[in-house]
Amino acid sequence: MSKAPEKVAFAMEVNSKLNGLIEWIIENTPNKEHTLHKDDFVDVQEEFRKIACGLDAQTLEPEPSEGGAQYVSVTPAPWP
Repeated sequence: MSKAPEKVAFAMEVNSKLNGLIEWIIENTPNKEHTLHKDDFVDVQEEFRKIACGLDAQTLEPEPSEGGAQYVSVTPAPWP
């Protein structure tokens, strides 16, 4: 049996809980001079969707047999 329905249900639950958390953060932020908006969390939501669906940078890279790189360095560059 496919795990796709489980992944979809999980992603939907994560999205629902994340939206609730974002609403709580916006309503309860202590810094009233710089209010937060839902648009401030778009990148966070997108990353959570990718993770919840099982997508990440490594799974989006094509395999070497498909023309992708044989080696992808994940070590960050040293601080200048």
